[in-house]
Amino acid sequence: MTQKKLINVLLFLTPAVVFAFPGAYWVGSVIFAALGLKMLMCRQVGLVTLINLLQRTPMFWGFAIYVSLYIFLTIYHSEPAKDFGNILPFILAPLILLAIIQEEPDPDYFWYGCASGALLAFLIAVVQVYFFNVDRAFGFRNPITFGDTAILLGTGALVGLFFCQLKFKSNTTRIYLIIGGIAGLLTSLLSGSKGGWLSLIMVILLMANSAGRSLSFFKRCLIVTVILFLMTSLVAFVPKLPVVDRLVSAYEGTKVWIETGKVTEGSASIRLEAFKAGLIAGSHSPIFGLGRKGELEVVREAVEAGLVEEIMLEVNVIDNDFISTFSKQGLIGLFGIFAAHLGVILTFWRGRQLGLESTKALTTMGILLTVLYVEFGLSISIFGTAIFRTVYISWAVLLAGLLITQQRRYSYSE
Repeated sequence: MTQKKLINVLLFLTPAVVFAFPGAYWVGSVIFAALGLKMLMCRQVGLVTLINLLQRTPMFWGFAIYVSLYIFLTIYHSEPAKDFGNILPFILAPLILLAIIQEEPDPDYFWYGCASGALLAFLIAVVQVYFFNVDRAFGFRNPITFGDTAILLGTGALVGLFFCQLKFKSNTTRIYLIIGGIAGLLTSLLSGSKGGWLSLIMVILLMANSAGRSLSFFKRCLIVTVILFLMTSLVAFVPKLPVVDRLVSAYEGTKVWIETGKVTEGSASIRLEAFKAGLIAGSHSPIFGLGRKGELEVVREAVEAGLVEEIMLEVNVIDNDFISTFSKQGLIGLFGIFAAHLGVILTFWRGRQLGLESTKALTTMGILLTVLYVEFGLSISIFGTAIFRTVYISWAVLLAGLLITQQRRYSYSE
């Protein structure tokens, strides 16, 4: 197998096997990084060339800022040595980029991989919910990471379908991609993860608008309305979808918490209480944060003072990327997170200038990647969760590498 074919296969497998077995989300990152390291050692590319490429890519400036601040704050707060493992995806990122740009891989393999990964996730969800009678599909991890990552897979399949229409002319291919896209969204519903439902609606509206962009505004609105109606009907009538019950529970829990400050269920009200605890803790050291131990001590004091419910000591988790970071690492840590997100956004926003169909798909997916993960971060810590930070960073780099190769191909053809 030639190196180019190997990279195309890996491009397919990276999203396709995310849920194949525990820890499978590391497969693509590690193999791509190993190829990149091999290229450096065999001098297929010079270190100076790689450094110049990284300097021209805003994403890596954002990553460098995040990693530098994270290391500083981890040492400052005397956090456990294992916490340094959280920056591994960022360290592998340059090697992954190197492996991609040395060849001219076909982006279509990535879209096919997303559809395949979404179908595998849906199969796992159906088996767990309808055969093993679990309340919420969880894959090999937990319902939140499972459902949210499935949305990402489904989004990739739909982006490939609607933004590469000239390439995907075969009905078989189009059907496969749309089935994969729908499978990813349905998997999220079976997981019962409310944190991703806003993203689910956003993706559906975006794809519906993209599919009918040649139609009039009225017809596009009609398409969106019909899709939302069908989705609502699906949620209402398909058995064992935990959506309605969880939404009602969240509404009631939120209402009680606002009125009384009491935690009455394990979804909305407990998160609101955690957010309050995180803001209280962060206010004690807004610049540098308190670190994990300091946060726990302040929360314990808040519980004793009656400011926070005692259940926060049992849960000991603040499920919000931004509030959790503010509590533990202060405004400096928040700046690092914003730098990482902004670097990804700028990389793909700048790439939209070319206007080709293939680059439009890549830039759209790259921007959506950040938007989706920021939304997921409202209910879970992105950079504190292994599958999220690994998939986010490795996919962003893969898409950036594909974008660079597409731009290079276009410049050669002129």
